[in-house]
Amino acid sequence: MISHFRKLRELQLMETWPNSTHEVLLSSITFTELRKVIFPVGYMYNSWIFAARIRRWAVIDKRLCDLVARLGRTGYCHTLEVEVRFTEIDHAPGKYEFTQFLPEFRKKGVVTIIDAVHDLVLHSSVVKVELR
Repeated sequence: MISHFRKLRELQLMETWPNSTHEVLLSSITFTELRKVIFPVGYMYNSWIFAARIRRWAVIDKRLCDLVARLGRTGYCHTLEVEVRFTEIDHAPGKYEFTQFLPEFRKKGVVTIIDAVHDLVLHSSVVKVELR
């Protein structure tokens, strides 16, 4: 199973829409070298499709939060990044509310939204790190 890859730094999950496979895989991660989870996602042509995606990703949002908590208990000292790569997207400015995507996870990690076709960063959240 996936737990055997202790040194894995990036994990790409190929499904277009989140499903139970994603839940099982994210729940099985126990390695502490992971830095990034990548989700390639299909088209996004209108704000209705985007809003539907946000609702469908609610379970993944929770699983990612659980993952960060579980890794934290094992001494994980990195900030996990989730990269969502859209393979086709309409570029109307201000059309999408990227800050609503994975809202709970973005409190614990970084969410980056990429236009993979044009190699553009559409949105990136930043975790505030307190240095002492």
